[in-house]
Amino acid sequence: MNEDAFSMLQHDLERMVRSDDTDCTARDDELEQQLQQQRVMPQTVLPPLESLFRMYGLPCFYRGELVAVCGKAKSGKTFFLSLLMACTLKQKVLALERAIEQPYKVLWLDTEQSAQSTQDILLHRIMPLAEQKQLDGKFFYAYNLRGLGYEVRRRMMELAINRLQPDLVVLDGVKDLLTDINDAVQATFLTEQLMALAQKYHCCLLCVLHQNKGEQDRNMRGSIGTELSNKAFEVFQCELLEDTRLFKVSQTFTRKLHIDQKLYYRIDEQGLPRECDAPKEQPRDEKGRYASYGAEVKWEAFNERYIIHHEEQPDKPYSWNLRRLFEDAMENRSSRPYAHVMAAALKLSRIQDKRLYYRLFSEAVSQGLLRTITAPKSGDTYVELIQNELPF
Repeated sequence: MNEDAFSMLQHDLERMVRSDDTDCTARDDELEQQLQQQRVMPQTVLPPLESLFRMYGLPCFYRGELVAVCGKAKSGKTFFLSLLMACTLKQKVLALERAIEQPYKVLWLDTEQSAQSTQDILLHRIMPLAEQKQLDGKFFYAYNLRGLGYEVRRRMMELAINRLQPDLVVLDGVKDLLTDINDAVQATFLTEQLMALAQKYHCCLLCVLHQNKGEQDRNMRGSIGTELSNKAFEVFQCELLEDTRLFKVSQTFTRKLHIDQKLYYRIDEQGLPRECDAPKEQPRDEKGRYASYGAEVKWEAFNERYIIHHEEQPDKPYSWNLRRLFEDAMENRSSRPYAHVMAAALKLSRIQDKRLYYRLFSEAVSQGLLRTITAPKSGDTYVELIQNELPF
């Protein structure tokens, strides 16, 4: 390379470096301006938080925010959604009340059920709850997206929100906008997209997601569940109380006012939810697990027929009448399959935590009240009640 060519190359490189520096400075200046626009100070003028509904008189379901509704399978999530959507048309439905007099515009995107099921919920649940003979097409928009790919669903969701600009968006369920519920990158990207849509269109975006299948694990499923737990403004949990067949809705998290009162309802002969009083429930610990056996569990949580009171022992105010419990669970049989005994004992005693049952069964065996045998051919485990005169 001659001296002139080298000089020209060096000059071009210096010019490129200066150009890059200028571009970087311009980008930094633009970024700094954006940063200053995001600054929040005590005197910053911001619109107030605006809730769509009140539940037992307290505001909930805020515009511009994500709300998560979670629960196990068949725990009443769709029933609760029906109550909310009916309340967009009717001023008050059970414990829910619309915050303003005018109806809200609602967008329901159903990705889980068939189109026939979506229509059935409209006709036989939402419309009767809202006391509507027909749905106003200007306020209520329901779309069934079950047979479509996740990318198409996401584009349709964004298009529908943009065109309709609803007050409430019900996304049932959010996992169907992902290829992998445990993909942390997809979950983060989707959550950011949903938050941006809620803020841009000033709507409440409600995401429905299942909880993990384990009895004691009440976390929302997958990485998307973790993201929603971290980013949602509120979380509502739906439960089916097996022993009473009542449905329960509780607010488990909020960034504003906490709603302590739980909503309990049962399904009437017409298949509609009807509010009812709270039943006696076995208490849970701070992680949502049923409290274990011990004095910290009040005896009222169980069937008093199987409780022995110890008024003179404040540290252990009661114990279990194990013979009576397992005699009743055997149902006048001398031998019965283990699983049948367990199911009967749980139902009779109203014990919700199986760990407590296992402990009581072990105590009954150690006290000589029961024994287990194995059937030689099938290998199944059976329980025998030992008929001796032991005190209750």
